[in-house]
Amino acid sequence: STLFPYTTLFRSGCHLQSGSRNDRLRRRLGAKPNDRIVLSVGRLAREKNLELLLGALAIASDETLRLVVAGEGPHKDELVRCARSLGLLERVRFLGVVEQEKLPDLYASADVFAMPSTTETQGIVLAEALAAGTRVIAADVPANREVLGIAGRTVAATPEAFAEAFRALPSVGVPDPKARERALGFAVEGQIDRMEALYESLLRQSRIA
Repeated sequence: STLFPYTTLFRSGCHLQSGSRNDRLRRRLGAKPNDRIVLSVGRLAREKNLELLLGALAIASDETLRLVVAGEGPHKDELVRCARSLGLLERVRFLGVVEQEKLPDLYASADVFAMPSTTETQGIVLAEALAAGTRVIAADVPANREVLGIAGRTVAATPEAFAEAFRALPSVGVPDPKARERALGFAVEGQIDRMEALYESLLRQSRIA
């Protein structure tokens, strides 16, 4: 249903902020001037499929790509071991939990937000990334496609497909021109309008019945 992202985001109380690109923050994340930051935000659990991003980073063989992971969870130690086994620890930064008010600048300071999970039921982090103008590469599943619309890029949920998408990223600091436009659809006002339209349509149907 096309109501999926709007109703779930509405219930979540999600408030989107655009954030600002911050070169000082990028340096603290270990990025050099020409490095491109791939960002992941969320709970570190097995179903989030984050090993896929590590595999993609290894396959891409591009020293300018750096992975930043924000979040905590039971799968963190396994992810650290995976990064070490792939020889990626110098290009992967685990931030732990990031305060909500700091996330908009983190999104805006990344060059791409990556969503490898195929099991998401809400597109909150995708909407947050879009609001920051950040490019998005997501696993090609219905929920992700529905949130992204014409923004971002969906690819097969394989390390090879994500690696190819990483290699195709533009130069550092080039936002997605369609991202913020798409994010406007998740603003509170727009969500309220859609919920009202839904209720009105249901009332009309009940009267007809």
